[in-house]
Amino acid sequence: FLILFFFFSSRRRHTRFLPVSWARRCVQETDSALIPLLNAEYMGIQIIYNKVEMKTTLYLLLLVVLSLTNATDFPEEDGVLVLKENTFDEAINQFEYILVEFYAPWCGHCKSLAPEYAKAAKVLKGFATPVPLAKVDATVETALQQRFAIQGYPTLKFFIKGQPIEYDGGRVEAEIVSWLKKKTQPPSSELTSASAIDNFINSNQVAVIFYGEKDSAQFDQFKIVATQLGELSFSHVFDANLRTEKVGTTDPRIILFKKFDEGKNEFNGQFTSAEINTFVSENRHPLIDEFEDYAAERIFGQKKNAIFLFYKQNEEGERVQKAFQEAAETLRGKIVFTKTTNLQGHGKRVSEYLGVKDQEIPTLVILAHSGQDQIKYKYTNQITSESIQQFYQDFSNSKLQPFYKGQDAPANNDEPVKIIVSETFNSIVFDTTKDVLVEFYAPWCGHCKELTPIYENAAKQLAYNKNIVLAKVDATENEIPGVSLTGYPTLRFWGANQKYKPIEFNESRDCLLYTSDAADDLLCVDLGGRRIIKKKK
Repeated sequence: FLILFFFFSSRRRHTRFLPVSWARRCVQETDSALIPLLNAEYMGIQIIYNKVEMKTTLYLLLLVVLSLTNATDFPEEDGVLVLKENTFDEAINQFEYILVEFYAPWCGHCKSLAPEYAKAAKVLKGFATPVPLAKVDATVETALQQRFAIQGYPTLKFFIKGQPIEYDGGRVEAEIVSWLKKKTQPPSSELTSASAIDNFINSNQVAVIFYGEKDSAQFDQFKIVATQLGELSFSHVFDANLRTEKVGTTDPRIILFKKFDEGKNEFNGQFTSAEINTFVSENRHPLIDEFEDYAAERIFGQKKNAIFLFYKQNEEGERVQKAFQEAAETLRGKIVFTKTTNLQGHGKRVSEYLGVKDQEIPTLVILAHSGQDQIKYKYTNQITSESIQQFYQDFSNSKLQPFYKGQDAPANNDEPVKIIVSETFNSIVFDTTKDVLVEFYAPWCGHCKELTPIYENAAKQLAYNKNIVLAKVDATENEIPGVSLTGYPTLRFWGANQKYKPIEFNESRDCLLYTSDAADDLLCVDLGGRRIIKKKK
């Protein structure tokens, strides 16, 4: 009885207080089944029971167990715990592991994360050691926001026995689950029943299972790969009868199950960690990703080179998708293949980012990562399987010219603040007779909008001096080779004699003075106060 009680108690995640009458009934109904004299050891204490003392002692022991297993029943939304200031510390101390999202109700990124976070919460409840996901409205629980120095939303922190570490994983279900799995679970877990195997396969987008002997070189190599690829789900089956039932043999097998393409792949190589790793890596992703959250995280978050197909829902679109499929099968594992229309959502945004215009579709774009830079290569000819493969080969052999997105130059550019686009950047900025101050902005940027009237006023004040140019670039529409940005607005100054050493204005400094032989004035830019001051030499 005690063994069963402890087992079921340990399985309760949010146990409420159980009534004392229930414990009394348990003792009464169990008494007749107990041996008159029983030696038991609990938590290192030797307890001797006899018929007379049994009821009282067992009753007290049950009350102790009930108090030990009691836990606060935290409110939930879609499987995610909702924490407040008065329940936060209790939660992070009650659970050995817990991931907490600090969010703001108005935050767009938080809204995008919410469904993925909820799906991950349901999967994580099935872990051998369940990992709860929680959230805190930081705009309401301001004491927690200040305590953890939350500066932006969403911010996720992972607590291990009450101690926080930064969460640096992805923002989609599979990435959240795999990150937490790597932090909390052994690299591979044993499956001991057919139902456990089926549940493991059904619960994961990608599931890798080893069927074989525990004390074997094959399993040792499998564990190495499970550790290397900790973001995936690995399990093993040792039981000989179960292996025969599931794979028809007791010989060692590795099978990768997936919820896309052909459904599963069986490993046929040598049992070395290198070959197993290659097998898993080549088969873990869809041959072609629809460009949604998972593909976006893989390409932009993990910085994987990718070839995009933009197509329309028509007969020509069907033809180019078939050609894309054939090329992807030939080039499997060499580059990420992803496809999308440009009508809405992720497809619309990425087409704008890559500079793909509606009249160009269907078309191909290769996006390559080089350090912090992203380089684009556009294909505009007839799309066939062979031409796609040649496009990739030319990219691999560095035979392609990068494509830089840019707007058309304005017909008139007579305003105090000059407009710069990609094709006019060099002619304006690298004019050695001019001091040039350039604002790189985004139309949606709030700080940029605040700076606009100040910047325009400064340009008017300095308009009499033809050797000083204040200009601006819409950096969301114009890409400049060699110019990388980390935020908006960014202000950079190219002096007449400093064309290859631009100076970036830094808000951590109060006021920056610049001059050159070509200018009669000193420019003092105070970004902290959002002002630009003109001073005479």
